[in-house]
Amino acid sequence: MNLDLSKSSKDWSDQSLASLIEHIVGTHHAFCRREITRIALLSKEAIDKQGKSHPELKRIHDLFSQMSRDLLMHLLKEEQTLFPYIAKVEAEVVRDASVSWPPFGTVENPIRIMVLEHVKTDDELNQIRKLSNDYTPPDGACDSYAKLYEALSAFDRDMQQHIKYEDDLLFPRAVAMEEEACKKSRVANE
Repeated sequence: MNLDLSKSSKDWSDQSLASLIEHIVGTHHAFCRREITRIALLSKEAIDKQGKSHPELKRIHDLFSQMSRDLLMHLLKEEQTLFPYIAKVEAEVVRDASVSWPPFGTVENPIRIMVLEHVKTDDELNQIRKLSNDYTPPDGACDSYAKLYEALSAFDRDMQQHIKYEDDLLFPRAVAMEEEACKKSRVANE
């Protein structure tokens, strides 16, 4: 699923990384947390009502449950470690202050892990998409079944945009900013 970020309502490419982070957390992380709970409830309801005649519901539930556990940990790692570091480096660069380096060596190390986790999430969403026939409820699907697929489709769309913001905007800019700060620090120390 390819999303064009240029079609979004705001051009984030020229905004501060701190404001992009605030948008990602306030919009996409909040949506993810809220929808994980709602989708889990819809999934259980759909399985209770039609799980016997539609075994794919159980597989979708299992995939989404595993993905959700992983995602919640992923969001915490971003919010508690990676994003604060990026915002701190940006603030130091703006103030023309020397940058203090993180215990993880370079921002590229946690970013590499986040990108791999994004790929895993995308793979899991692809599996759910296939199992659900692109979120198309079968004939005779109950209301909770239809609502589940509608919620999963919205979750998928938001996750794709969320991942694009991080992988295509935030992460490359953070790496470039850190590299520039590192070069500046080396020149100052020579």
